Amino acid sequence: MSISTSREFDVIDTEVHQKSVRNIANEMAITLMRTSGSPVVTEAKDFSTAILDRDGEQLAFSGHVTFHISTSVMGVEAVLRECPVEDVRPGDAFMCNDPHTSGAIHQGDVGIVMPYYYGDEHIGWGYVNEHVLDIGGSAVSGFAPGARDSYSESLAFPATRVVTGGQLDPQWESFIATNVRMPGTVLNDIRSMIAANNVGQQRLVALIDRIGLERFRELNEYNKQLSDAGVRSVVASLPDGAYESEDWVEYDARGTDDLFNVRTRLVVDGDELTIQFRGDPQADAFINGARPSVIGQAWTTLVAQLFYDIPVNAGIWRAIHFDLGPEGTVVNSVAPAPVTQSHMETGMRINKMLVDVLSQACALSTDPTVAARVAGQPAQNLALFSAFGIDRRSGQPVVSFPASMGTGVGGGGQTVTDGLDTYGCQAMTGCGVADVEIDETANPGMVLWRKVAPNSGGAGTFRGGMGIDMALCILHSDKMTGGAFTSCAQVPPRGSAGGYAGAAGEWRIVRESNVIELLEQGILPTKERLQGRDEHNPSKEGALVLQRGDVFISVNGGGGGVGDPLLRDADEVRADVENGYVTSRQAAELYGVVLDEGGRVAPVLTEQARVATRARRIASSPERSITADVPFAPLLVEDGVWSCAACAQTLADATGNWRDGAVTVETPVVDRYRELELRVRFRADGPPVVIRENFCPGCGTSLAVDITLEGRDPVPAPQLGVSDLWE
Repeated sequence: MSISTSREFDVIDTEVHQKSVRNIANEMAITLMRTSGSPVVTEAKDFSTAILDRDGEQLAFSGHVTFHISTSVMGVEAVLRECPVEDVRPGDAFMCNDPHTSGAIHQGDVGIVMPYYYGDEHIGWGYVNEHVLDIGGSAVSGFAPGARDSYSESLAFPATRVVTGGQLDPQWESFIATNVRMPGTVLNDIRSMIAANNVGQQRLVALIDRIGLERFRELNEYNKQLSDAGVRSVVASLPDGAYESEDWVEYDARGTDDLFNVRTRLVVDGDELTIQFRGDPQADAFINGARPSVIGQAWTTLVAQLFYDIPVNAGIWRAIHFDLGPEGTVVNSVAPAPVTQSHMETGMRINKMLVDVLSQACALSTDPTVAARVAGQPAQNLALFSAFGIDRRSGQPVVSFPASMGTGVGGGGQTVTDGLDTYGCQAMTGCGVADVEIDETANPGMVLWRKVAPNSGGAGTFRGGMGIDMALCILHSDKMTGGAFTSCAQVPPRGSAGGYAGAAGEWRIVRESNVIELLEQGILPTKERLQGRDEHNPSKEGALVLQRGDVFISVNGGGGGVGDPLLRDADEVRADVENGYVTSRQAAELYGVVLDEGGRVAPVLTEQARVATRARRIASSPERSITADVPFAPLLVEDGVWSCAACAQTLADATGNWRDGAVTVETPVVDRYRELELRVRFRADGPPVVIRENFCPGCGTSLAVDITLEGRDPVPAPQLGVSDLWE
């Protein structure tokens, strides 16, 4: 595309400016980390910073949590709705944490918006957002699994002016302190966010002093246009057409295993994308997606999978269009729908569906760089708890939010490598797993173990990443209350291009454990020594009670694999068995790899096992030979037909569904996962979750492994050349 400007721009000058503004956003982030007293900021790095121009268009984004790409824009929009810009003054700051009114992902993520000035002229906005340790109400640390409406979740600030003249209003300070469980930490973090915004103001003034205000604005616009051009270039390399996916949001805290359907349709039309979302009616549970979380999580996947090297500014929005459908659904909820898990329930299903549709499109692209972006779904399950009690060590109130339990989930397999182990959720680009010592300081407990959970990653040519198995014993509090949850227990993360789904997540509690007794005897509590009463709970629990000596065990899921697992290098499988990542049973069942008594690959037996596996898949000996090695693009559309890329077997007309010509084996997911030694929760109510393995009838290659519900229509194939939108 052409870029028109009023002056000449040198590419180096432009790049230096783009990085200068982004470095200011990064310095704001450093300020927040250096001044915050919360481990959610200093260790988990659950925050982001952004700079926007006076019109509310993004100039730079620090990128620690990518769903804040949307909240920074929507937070400023909320301020402008609540307060005319002519009434805004230097030193003002507005608090935004309500997903329904002020652009937040969930109420626990508090945004502070401040206007920026150069002299007397309003030049832009600073935005700093972090997950505060508590935000009051029933939502301990921002999560309310038992709430039926947003009023019973937490405090909500609809772009409220809490700072005037650079001073935190004493009445608001008193109000917040009275209504949160950790007033000292929360108020300090609000001041830290203000400080981070102040740094942005100071550094922008220094930058404009050097280059002038006119040049500053011109370079900003030029960089927006460059990001727009970069996005359009990538989109244009995807085949025009419509790509669909669906998933289910889980909620079982009311005694039934409820699943809420969500759907997406990705339409590629030239150099523009339209992403549509539809869903079941909104629920009286904290799973509902609000507009900021749905669009923010969509950006998370778009940036991670397609636009990873394009600077984040307003230019990236111009070629991408979002349609959330009618109001009042789980993807487009309205007040008073509860939304404290908006980002981690419906929002993370948005991530997974977009990985699916983008991988479908990338696999059919003729651009090798874009075709290499095929990936399995990340686990996105975060099995953890949040609870409130009194710390015996200090006698002070404490909120326990062991974020390290939630950050250790597996990433999806890639076309060049296995998925990252303990990857975290896709939005958490800057987050990390806290040191054990930090966990034990911030939480009134002791970490008993933290290790990779075997067999958690989905099988594939490149397997999915592994999740963490972790246990925390409550030692320094007599009683804690709160909630616990995992967002992916029954519907596991899918693979891509014939790769298999990963394991789901779970949490459980060992009551009346022997940990305190062991410690008093000077014996280290280990998994093997742990005794007590095993208590299995629903995956969502809004009335959690933890007593001293109870052990909370979290096992996170792994990412989906990519490519047929029979094409995985046998020595890689052997190494996974040796390292305890994969069991020998799964190595034989899914990878067709046979090891001898010394743990070495038996080449002849492995080859025979892989041939036998292909025959078992299609219940007959394959009639076609594999003539091409295409593990990440197993399907072709040529000469008006869908065909297997490995053996050229025709599957269906190009306007039809290639699955109609495949051999499909459907099994309840709990039964198949039992065979494969993978973890998933049984669904007691409603149609069971099933796994559908789709194989080429000619060569037995794995083409796609679908996770759906019994009785559901076949998953639709891409419709190439179609630009129709859902109504």
